[in-house]
Amino acid sequence: MPLEFPWSRRIFSARERENMTKRSLIIVESPSKARTIERYLGKEYSVEASNGHIKDLPAKKFGVDVTDNFKAEYVVMPGKAKIIKKLKERAAKVENIYLATDPDREGEAIAWHIATEVSGSGKNTRRVLFNEITPEGLKEGMANPRDVNMNLVNAQITRRIIDRIVGYTVSPFLGSVLYRGLSAGRVQSVALRLVCERHEEIINFKPREYWTLDAELTSERQEMFTARLHRIAEKKPEIASEADVKKIIEVVRDEEFVVSNVEKKDVRKSPPPPFTTSTLQQDAASRLRLTPRRSMGIAQRLYEGVDIGGGEPTGLITYMRTDSTRVSDSAVKSARNFLSSKYGGEFIPSKPNVFRQKKKQVQDAHEAIRPTDPTLIPDSLKEKIDDAELKLYRLIWQRFMASQMTPCILAQTTIDIEAGDEHLFRIAGSVEKFAGFRKVYPPVREREELFIPKEIAKGEKVTAEDFLPEQHFTEPPAYYSQSSLIKELDAQGIGRPSTFSDIIAKLYDRKYVETGSRKLVPSDTGLLVNQILVENLPNIFDVKFTARMEEELDEIETGAEDYLTVLNDFYKPFRASMDSADEKKSEIKAQFLEETDEKCEKCDSPMVIRFNRSGEKFMGCSGFPKCKNAKPLPGSKEVVDEPTGKNCPDCNSLLVIKRGRYGRYVGCSNYPDCRHTESLGTDIACPKTGCEGEIVERTSRKGKLFFGCSRYPDCDQVSWNRPVLYTCECGLHFVEERSNKTRGTYYSCPECKNSYDSLETADEA
Repeated sequence: MPLEFPWSRRIFSARERENMTKRSLIIVESPSKARTIERYLGKEYSVEASNGHIKDLPAKKFGVDVTDNFKAEYVVMPGKAKIIKKLKERAAKVENIYLATDPDREGEAIAWHIATEVSGSGKNTRRVLFNEITPEGLKEGMANPRDVNMNLVNAQITRRIIDRIVGYTVSPFLGSVLYRGLSAGRVQSVALRLVCERHEEIINFKPREYWTLDAELTSERQEMFTARLHRIAEKKPEIASEADVKKIIEVVRDEEFVVSNVEKKDVRKSPPPPFTTSTLQQDAASRLRLTPRRSMGIAQRLYEGVDIGGGEPTGLITYMRTDSTRVSDSAVKSARNFLSSKYGGEFIPSKPNVFRQKKKQVQDAHEAIRPTDPTLIPDSLKEKIDDAELKLYRLIWQRFMASQMTPCILAQTTIDIEAGDEHLFRIAGSVEKFAGFRKVYPPVREREELFIPKEIAKGEKVTAEDFLPEQHFTEPPAYYSQSSLIKELDAQGIGRPSTFSDIIAKLYDRKYVETGSRKLVPSDTGLLVNQILVENLPNIFDVKFTARMEEELDEIETGAEDYLTVLNDFYKPFRASMDSADEKKSEIKAQFLEETDEKCEKCDSPMVIRFNRSGEKFMGCSGFPKCKNAKPLPGSKEVVDEPTGKNCPDCNSLLVIKRGRYGRYVGCSNYPDCRHTESLGTDIACPKTGCEGEIVERTSRKGKLFFGCSRYPDCDQVSWNRPVLYTCECGLHFVEERSNKTRGTYYSCPECKNSYDSLETADEA
């Protein structure tokens, strides 16, 4: 029977169908992607999922022989033996095997591992790339098979080995000088350094007083407006005190105010390029209040396919891990036709917009993030996909359509008014003259525009009705938000956009930044860890060093650099730095052991202040480990409440995290006058479709901790296991922490049941 497709019998020609034998196996990463592809290709193809990586470095040992050309020991990951067995069984029954894992470094490495397992003698095993899960995307991918690209594989392996060396070497070092359970990562720790350095800037900032002076003016036509002092004797005014501003007022009060210049011009604002991974995460954070990890999880589902009616999945966007702003000609044509018919020809340029890549190294294997069908408007998907998916799809659709529209035109007016010979006041403002791309992609916040007199002319005299001096103080830089940190990481070339979400999530997971706020404020633990790393391993966790490492990984990918050379160049100075730090370990440790006046009642040694695994201080014997005496700090029964950054809805006092009989909860700092309480949130969105709640800590009637939706009883989502922010290979945005006697602590996905011995197997350690 010839190969046929449910959407059209003419998608492929007879010759194409003949070349694509039905005795073929397609292997992808995600089960949901497998279902979508199987829907399109039909029963003639067998489509199976690997559920992400099938092999990795061992979780409980180093797994890299640095003396033998960095030979890596890759082992079958927990829970993947059954999957490999199934893939082998399916592969044995077919003639052709197509490895269709994700089109990036990680996907290439997965394809390579799968190939080593399932490609038997005489099997035709090829690599195919699907930039979008649509009939057209599948056709293009299947028409261009290739071999596994070992440059891409070597780049991924190099990254993984370096991350393993850093994580397995530096993390124990941190534990030995501070306390066990701390972790370090090649990129994670540099991101922490940026957060801590910004914190230092803020706390060391010394505000400087300055004043501005506005004049309330009236034109000859009785139009009232306000202008600000702009120049004094051709220089920018620097008014340091109230006395200084009063002197200026005394001078200008008696001067004649005359309009010296009226300038009107049109300002064109060009449309933004379509989304890359980095810009999508930034905009999703600022416009939709989505964490990077959550936005990437939603984007993964939109790419792999969601049910938009009829019970069958449909891929709505192109691949969401990309640095490129390139867009296919067919997508551009479709967008331009749609925009022309809906808004008119004045909203599309004469030629399609093409955007230059700003970065040196760009992953350009696939397009920018865009809708697979530009004519599929977001409103048509209402009540067909959940709210979060709809919001992100709308954002992607708007951004892409805007990228192919004409510039926005603003009519800008600037009016200069001279007061005597030395003082110049100015008012400037703009109004939208032509919406252009803003028709579909409006700005996040519209600026409040000043009133600009419309009929004022050069040489006209105006009347100064009053003067409005205002005191100001210079402000420190703002703490990083998730959006601004991603922007900074991207600008500095630190890490890959595809790992940004995991990097930020790890800062929260390790409790290196404070929870309960959208600002990235370093915790005491984060500050201590950063101090140790920067003081003792400054070259390893340097911004420029880390950025250069990313460039070298890109060069391995293109074949311009040998991976063994990169590994050797990294390891030799790294080992030297670690040896130097190890020699000073006792000094470093003593630096953080604050001696007290108390003596140990068991051995009479001095008691010192230590840290437990949660980063909390306690008093322990300096003779540890011989003497294990420990006790709370004096007065520690009065636990300091942690601020949440939110205010009480009842009395507007600060909400804090308290500790009660049954664990932690959120309560009002104004207790007992205000008894408002809330469950403690986890910053993890409820996984139930259509639910906008979040997972919070709760306690049962017997005092046992469990985790349920904040919208209970409207939502019955509940689990005894603590959720942890981590995007599972199936796309779910969290996993659950579990434990048993055999495995100890491990992590399991409640949806696909995939499990992890450690989350260090993530893209970025």
